[in-house]
Amino acid sequence: MEFLLSILLFVSVLVNIFAFNYIRYILGELSFVSENIGSLFRNVVGFAEHLSDVYELERFYGDQTLENLLRHSSELIEVLQDFEEIYSLTEENLDEDEEGELGEPEETNDQETA
Repeated sequence: MEFLLSILLFVSVLVNIFAFNYIRYILGELSFVSENIGSLFRNVVGFAEHLSDVYELERFYGDQTLENLLRHSSELIEVLQDFEEIYSLTEENLDEDEEGELGEPEETNDQETA
C-alpha cells in the first residue's frame, strides 16, 4: 500500500512540474502575442490619422479613393478594438513602467533644484 502511494505521489509531483512549466510557457506566448497586437493597433491608428490628415488637405479633399481608405482603416480599427483585452494585458504593465521611469527623474530634478 505504501509503495502504491509513493508511486502516486511521484507521478503527482511530475505532473505538477510539467503543468507549471507548460503554464509558464503559455503565459510567455500570450505576453508576446499581446505586445504584438498592441503594436499593430498603434500602427493602424497612426496610419488612419496620417490618412485623415492627407484627406483633409485641399488638394485631396473629396477624393473617393482616399475616402474609401479612411472608411476601411476605421473598420480595421474597430476589428482590432475587439482584441483590446489581449493587448491591454501588457499595456497596463508598460504604462506603470513608463510612469515609474518618468517619476524617478522628476524626483531627482526636484532634489537638484531644492
